[in-house]
Amino acid sequence: MSTSTDSQPRIKREHLIWAAAAILIVVLGVALAAVIAQRRVDNQGKAQLLGQTESGGAVASIGPLDGTTVADYIAERQSALQNASGQRAAVVSLAQYATDQEARADVGQLKVLALLAAPPGGLPSVVTGDMAAWAQQQRADAAQERDGDQQYLKNGVDDPDYRAFYAQEVARLTKELTVIDPSGKVVFGVVVTGSAADLQSLAKQPGVRVVDVGPSAKVNDSTTYSGIRPEQTTTVSQHDPRPF
Repeated sequence: MSTSTDSQPRIKREHLIWAAAAILIVVLGVALAAVIAQRRVDNQGKAQLLGQTESGGAVASIGPLDGTTVADYIAERQSALQNASGQRAAVVSLAQYATDQEARADVGQLKVLALLAAPPGGLPSVVTGDMAAWAQQQRADAAQERDGDQQYLKNGVDDPDYRAFYAQEVARLTKELTVIDPSGKVVFGVVVTGSAADLQSLAKQPGVRVVDVGPSAKVNDSTTYSGIRPEQTTTVSQHDPRPF
């Protein structure tokens, strides 16, 4: 009888212990869920910041990505320019290829940070220094690439499609080497900084295709720039050579 009587309180105590443990688990679960939710909010905030093309307080990039629809992008950037204020960096895409002097004249008194250039038959690049040095580097790169493609052909590329591709590339690069001219019409974009009002005024000038304004004027050596070339009317591609 004594054994049976003592087991009743013990069972009740065990029930109380299990109930308390269950309550504790629920409380800890709620707290953990709150922490996870807050971290998700924080991460979303960081993702939004990166989505604004800024990194560490500086502009990370200005310009369209490959495959972007030109008409849609221009309309979007025109709207962004109209809503801009303060000092901004911008990529000015020109309607036609221009010489170094012509391109600088097109942007007036705005501070020029760099030029975007592409020789006939060549790929676009950013020019931050002298155009003569740019042309010299373009020739060196084209010659190296052509020589490499010639080696592929000599070393027995059997696939007819590959052979045709490399043969076309050798012909393109050989021709490009003859037309690279630092004084020629090779500039299609100008990277500038200035007030939003001056940039809005520039966008209305003849010869200017679009003023692609950045989120601020804080740029550095790591900032990347891309523009829309005159021949690109449907989609943007930075990997297609400029036509001859």
